[in-house]
Amino acid sequence: MSENTPQNPYEPSAGGPTPPQNPAGGQPQPPAEPTPPAYGGPAQSPYGEPAQSPYGGAAQPPAYGGAGQQPAYGGPGGPYGTQPAATFAVGEALGYGWKRFTGNWLFWVLFVLLSFAVGAIFNAGSFGDYQEINEAAMRGDISSSTATGVSFGSSLLGLLGGIINSILGALGINAALREASGHKATWGTLFKVNSYPMIIVTALLLLVAGFVGALLCGLGLIALAIFAPFTYHNVVDRNLNAWDALTGSFRLVGQNFGAVFLLELALLGINIVGALVCGLGLFVTIPLSLLALAFAFRRLTGGPVAAIEAGPAPAGPAVA
Repeated sequence: MSENTPQNPYEPSAGGPTPPQNPAGGQPQPPAEPTPPAYGGPAQSPYGEPAQSPYGGAAQPPAYGGAGQQPAYGGPGGPYGTQPAATFAVGEALGYGWKRFTGNWLFWVLFVLLSFAVGAIFNAGSFGDYQEINEAAMRGDISSSTATGVSFGSSLLGLLGGIINSILGALGINAALREASGHKATWGTLFKVNSYPMIIVTALLLLVAGFVGALLCGLGLIALAIFAPFTYHNVVDRNLNAWDALTGSFRLVGQNFGAVFLLELALLGINIVGALVCGLGLFVTIPLSLLALAFAFRRLTGGPVAAIEAGPAPAGPAVA
């Protein structure tokens, strides 16, 4: 070999480093290539939009899976969120809800109007049934069968109305959770939930629980109002079944009783004030309540909460 011939740095005689060996004993393996991104592209939000950091920083990996997949922090027993669970202040929750409401106020006002319209339709039917009984009684031709039939019809109509109102309430909660993720709720996304059957089952469970609570001198209703505000949140946001959603809400409130109870008292107060202003204030206080509870739920469970930058509200509400 010529003196000028370069030597292989990996030859032992050259004193160079030993080349990486195949564990099975073969040819040297090439250097490992950089690992590709886990998600193969830009991070996506829970709703298929570009995700933002919960605190306004760089994009984070999606909290939810892709189409047809269960949320990464959803489902029974699944880890929920990447942010540490934390408590909250009442003023913080109300302030967050107010800013989200003012940034999308037209959608929320129309949503409350829809809820009122649906409730009025079913209540009007029940009122008509009772009016029929009163008129028949005044004529003296009412019979027990007539009264029983009208009462059954009113009860059935009321049950159907209660279920529909519960579904609308769950849709409103889902819209509020969307806002907490940093995306404006719209009519195009309002009805996009994948748990309608479980929402109906949950509504029936809450109706039964309310009936049992009424039998306990009303104390059960008070307990239900205090400890079950996050039941539908667990259904639509964590894909829990009805029973686990209800018991999970009881546990969550029990573990954070002070903060949640103070928020509930504050929301009760502002809704009473809203009802006193000819009921018009409810068009503001009901959305504010939904948004504040969504903020509280995400904070207590470690779910994503989008930051709101200081400055004027976004121009033009999104309603489509």
